[in-house]
Amino acid sequence: MPHWLPAIDIAIAGERADFLREMSEIGMASGRFDLERHFDSPGRAGLEVVNFRFREETPHTGIGFQLISRPDIPGRVLVEVRASRWSPDPPTQSVYCEAARSLVGPMLTAYNRAHSRRYRLRIERTDRDRFRLTPRSGALVERFALLANKTSLHPLDWRRFYALVSEGRQEIPEHEIRSLLIAKGFSRETGGRLAELYTHLWAFKRYR
Repeated sequence: MPHWLPAIDIAIAGERADFLREMSEIGMASGRFDLERHFDSPGRAGLEVVNFRFREETPHTGIGFQLISRPDIPGRVLVEVRASRWSPDPPTQSVYCEAARSLVGPMLTAYNRAHSRRYRLRIERTDRDRFRLTPRSGALVERFALLANKTSLHPLDWRRFYALVSEGRQEIPEHEIRSLLIAKGFSRETGGRLAELYTHLWAFKRYR
């Protein structure tokens, strides 16, 4: 992922190979997933990966998840959610975590019932590398997005957009401003163009 998303894993008490096999059986029996299993990729002896590709329709395109057993991380199976296109794209942290819960959660519940376990998703909670929008930046984004004609920007809309840069003291990373605009109703194409323009305007502001 191009920006910070939380690490997700499952602490496993037994053999991880057995867990992956049993989760694969649950996924196949559900009829909701297509599965692929990979063992010992080049240079990674002991690595095992199971891909679960979701068959049902969602707001995201080509979504699924991976269960990853790495020999250098004992006692845990890593979880990674992937999509060929997210909505919004790139995903926010809340969208990413909700996708993990909705895809993996029901399977983990079924596993626990079948095997008398209490395994759960563990989602990293640290904010160490997380971008934080300041109240001032948030107000400027909100003012622009709330009043904008999202299909054809009016000159007053452009004035409020330029104010994001001229009045802002915090530079918002391009992927973050793109996600914010898409989440507030702009199309993916328009949100991408505005985010790119925002980045260029900030570069001009820095170096003028």
